[in-house]
Amino acid sequence: MEQALVLASVVLGGAIAFELEHFNKVVRAKNVKWHWAQPLFATFVLLTMLAFWWSVVSSANGVDPQNGMRLGSFLPIMVMMILLALLAAVSFPDTIPEEGLDLAEYYQENRVYQWSLFVAYFVIVHTGYVVRTVREASSLNDVLVVIPDSVALGLFALMIFARKWWQVALGFAVFSFIPVVWATRLVLR
Repeated sequence: MEQALVLASVVLGGAIAFELEHFNKVVRAKNVKWHWAQPLFATFVLLTMLAFWWSVVSSANGVDPQNGMRLGSFLPIMVMMILLALLAAVSFPDTIPEEGLDLAEYYQENRVYQWSLFVAYFVIVHTGYVVRTVREASSLNDVLVVIPDSVALGLFALMIFARKWWQVALGFAVFSFIPVVWATRLVLR
């Protein structure tokens, strides 16, 4: 598991470096027309990467060092890291044309791709969560705890189709409650 943790740290560190490098280019360019949606998406991706890394570190304590982690268990983690690296790369543009850049246009042009990546990532996370929850459940009430995350998955998917700015803003407003839900889940364990 220690090697998996090191690889996760390297891949996510590279993804964060991608995002910060692109952010630096956008901030320093004089011909960027700023819009709130893309920086908010980039922040959401960064927080997701940090939450993912934290969950990998936290679960490392629960792995039996004698048996280690099997390849079948690690492959979904690797796919999630690749998706997070792609999300980091699209969070901000990697080049800024001479004629300038409009972040509102950039968001709309990349909306389907970036939210599809996020949905793919969350499907893997949610599937693992559902399987663990059902496996450990002793009653139907124990299984019903997956409903809020299932709703969140549906909302992430709806963001692919959210073209109007009020729809995008509403989606981000709803997503602002997700860290609160996850934090209370960690505290209440």
